[in-house]
Amino acid sequence: MKPLPPTQRPNWRYIAAEMVPQWCNVSARDMHYALLGCEASLFGDSAAATMRTSVISCGDGVVVLRCIRGTEKDVETVLATVTDVGDFSVALHPFATSGTLHALRKKIRPCSHPSEEGNCKIGENTYR
Repeated sequence: MKPLPPTQRPNWRYIAAEMVPQWCNVSARDMHYALLGCEASLFGDSAAATMRTSVISCGDGVVVLRCIRGTEKDVETVLATVTDVGDFSVALHPFATSGTLHALRKKIRPCSHPSEEGNCKIGENTYR
């Protein structure tokens, strides 16, 4: 089968969202199912299928999603409604949107995880 020319391929947008708490170990599959459930309950099955949302990666406190161009605001609304992923209670806060994964990964800042003693360093301050 011949590949589609660039003018007929879908235009994707990539969204990065911070996962709170950042140290939860959530699989990309569980995150995908949680997003699909929230999309379907918020917009219905037809609109959820139109968004074509998928999880690219999920780890280190950051979730990277892919959706069709023009539906970014709807996907960000869905992210606000996610409360449970698998066995964890999480909140998702979108902080960057881009047309390419390369540009999006430049916007992602590394986060520090709490040490074994329960300390976490944010900026120059250390918290318990």
